[in-house]
Amino acid sequence: MHVIPVHSYNVLLIVEDPKETEVYSDLIREVADCKVDVMTRVENQVGWIARSNYHLVVVESPEVGGEGGGGRPGGLAVLEQIRRFSPVTAVILISERASVEEAVAAIRLGAEDYLKKPFSLEAFKLAVKRGLDRKEIFGGENSGVSSFLNLLNSCQMISASLEEDRIFRIVRSHLSRELKSDHSAIYTLRAREDGTPEVARVAEPRGEAPQDRAMEEILDIALQASNPLPGMAATGEFHRFVERGQLTPGLFVFRFRCAGEADHFCVCLSPERPAALEAFESRLRMLKAQIEVTGRNIEQYMGVQHLAYVDDATGLYNTRYLHTILDREIAQANATQKSFAVLFADADRFKQVNDRYGHLVGTRLLNELGHQLKKLVRDSDTVFRYGGDEFVAVLSSCDLPTARTVAERIRQSVEQHSFLCSEGLDLHFTVSVGVALFPDHARSKRAIIDAADQAMYSSKRRSRNSVTIAGEAPPASPETASASTAAPEPVPAPPAPLRREKGKRNG
Repeated sequence: MHVIPVHSYNVLLIVEDPKETEVYSDLIREVADCKVDVMTRVENQVGWIARSNYHLVVVESPEVGGEGGGGRPGGLAVLEQIRRFSPVTAVILISERASVEEAVAAIRLGAEDYLKKPFSLEAFKLAVKRGLDRKEIFGGENSGVSSFLNLLNSCQMISASLEEDRIFRIVRSHLSRELKSDHSAIYTLRAREDGTPEVARVAEPRGEAPQDRAMEEILDIALQASNPLPGMAATGEFHRFVERGQLTPGLFVFRFRCAGEADHFCVCLSPERPAALEAFESRLRMLKAQIEVTGRNIEQYMGVQHLAYVDDATGLYNTRYLHTILDREIAQANATQKSFAVLFADADRFKQVNDRYGHLVGTRLLNELGHQLKKLVRDSDTVFRYGGDEFVAVLSSCDLPTARTVAERIRQSVEQHSFLCSEGLDLHFTVSVGVALFPDHARSKRAIIDAADQAMYSSKRRSRNSVTIAGEAPPASPETASASTAAPEPVPAPPAPLRREKGKRNG
């Protein structure tokens, strides 16, 4: 009779190269008797990975942080998701391109090890052994220490977070494991216009898998029927089990604060009451304390970020944040196959304003122009001061006709607007705008900015007060050409612009 060998450990490899897979599999089997599964991509499979009870997951990612190629999640994103759903699963990260900062972030998120290629085979085998020993040490999910491991893992991940959305996800995963609840959501209390409290569900962050709509409705109905949130906020109660009603399931509610003074509530559907309620409450207090400490860190971080990312003169974001937004938009475009646009706008002959009225007036005019530009784009778009009298707008998920329409709206609105009227002035000027589309006109941050910049310069060099699309000839004789030389007062046109030197404009 053929006997099927019993494997002591279940290991998953997330590796794209088949040759690498064979090498890793052989090394793992040298350490212990293992059943090794292989995946080349992990998108939408993290829940399945957690349910498969893997002892160890080895992730090789070209990018540790952010997005990998083609918009795929990087190693840190995979690590965080696995640790949220299965704290007892050890994770080893491998990458060719990585930094010390990413290595520190991986360890803080609970990685068993972080290896940069090329690495010692013995170092890899040692990391595998440590990861597999985790199961022996903690004795499985039903052991007495598993709840404390769950708490330790959650606190470790929360302390490494600087975003509320991420903390919300961790809290939900933690309580779902503790209470064996299959569905949960985060709610917050906000005041209506008349001052009465209103319960609002916190929206799922972009990129998260959508939840079961039927379960969401059941949770909303059960919460509305018992309505425990206002009372908990008023009394300071930080957790409550809501008994099952005749027509509604039971609930568990955990109240906490993160960044700011708002009360947030994690509500779990049909929870199982822990056998040791006192120990459970003690763990909740520790979780709440960790969230509050991290919330204060987020507030301090956001204050520093505001100083680092906001332009003092206009209140708009600066070029530091522009690079962050472009990273996000490029990753999203690669993942969704939807384009986005960059608009580059430059004030025409703005030097004449400074020469006639002084730089203080010029700065106030730029401030008003910045506020005007923010009104002319969508809520999902972002406007930046690029430098001097130059502005950039990033239009998220935008096609070329829409980008052209927005750019023309900006040009016309600036031309027709009277600036600094509240200060007794009535100043008029125009802007030249260049438009570039990702990925049609460029496929990198630097290239998309340069393409929009060159298109803007084509408008300025040819006629000013016009819109030019990257790769297209600027309009030969725009209807508004007579207004293109407008300034606070008519002045003689300057000589034709010479070749632009690096870092300089010709107005």
